[in-house]
Amino acid sequence: MNTDETGSPEQVWNFHPPLPLEPSPVFVWPPRPLGALKYLISVPFLGSVVLPFGAVATLTWTYLQPALERCVNLEAGWIAQLLIRNFLLMLVVAGSLHLYFYVFKLQGQNRKFDRHDMQRNNPRFFLNDQVKDNMFWTLTSGVAVWTGYEVLFMWAYANDWLWYYLDWRLHPVAFVLTFFLVAFWSSLHFYLVHRLLHWRPLFKAAHAVHHRNVNLGPWSGMSMHPIEHLLYLSSVLIHIVLPSHPIHVLFHLQYDALGAAASHTGYDAITVRGRPVFYLTSFHHQLHHKYLDCNYGNPIVSMDRWFDCDHDGSEETLAAVRERQRARATQRRA
Repeated sequence: MNTDETGSPEQVWNFHPPLPLEPSPVFVWPPRPLGALKYLISVPFLGSVVLPFGAVATLTWTYLQPALERCVNLEAGWIAQLLIRNFLLMLVVAGSLHLYFYVFKLQGQNRKFDRHDMQRNNPRFFLNDQVKDNMFWTLTSGVAVWTGYEVLFMWAYANDWLWYYLDWRLHPVAFVLTFFLVAFWSSLHFYLVHRLLHWRPLFKAAHAVHHRNVNLGPWSGMSMHPIEHLLYLSSVLIHIVLPSHPIHVLFHLQYDALGAAASHTGYDAITVRGRPVFYLTSFHHQLHHKYLDCNYGNPIVSMDRWFDCDHDGSEETLAAVRERQRARATQRRA
């Protein structure tokens, strides 16, 4: 789909949620405590972010993680174990979503935003194929940088270099709340890093790799230049100062990495009998891939509204985006 396409949302999109998009009720003024509570226990947040990625992180820590005693020294054995495990996790999650939506087409066009399929015979992609290009960046640089951050933290935990190990048996409430905090911090960090990546020199050097994808697929989420992988996944560094357990680090990195595959499927949700049961791609972010100059964050923390770069899907906010683009183009020519 071209970024030049115009018309009403019904003409442009195959599917979109009710418009205009509403912000998360957690950080709004005046405060909406009841709305915030409902959001925090909702299927889109609790059921599609905290519980599933928390469960994967817990299972990973319990069954697939080398003992911390092995991580005292930086040795090839346990580092390779993490690398292979993360490679397989990404292959399973992104690969399963791709098979479900784009190979077997088990959901057809139901709740798919863009009418178009993945691109082939396009020279801007590696091997002229969008999916192969996305898989290359994801499974090479993406998995390597993700694993690198994880190695750093497990090595630090093993050597008692992090100032506080949050034991769930001693602090069960703080342990649970940290999962929620990670999701909000990740949203805030994503906005700040994403705005930086849209600085023109950095965009051309790195972020343009990700923005080859206008129509999204599961492999698009972590299809990034290594510079962007380093910046995007650096949100995990908050655990240097935030009291945490290694499970929180696993959750954080898996939410950012595997969650990127889920949040770039191009589909609003996985459905059963036409009803959404697991929410995936935010239409808010789909709009960013189409129009670029808007929606740098995600709906969990409404940074775009606070900094006046929000596109809520309405024709009025699209006009504001177009005006910003014209003004920027004029400034560059001048």
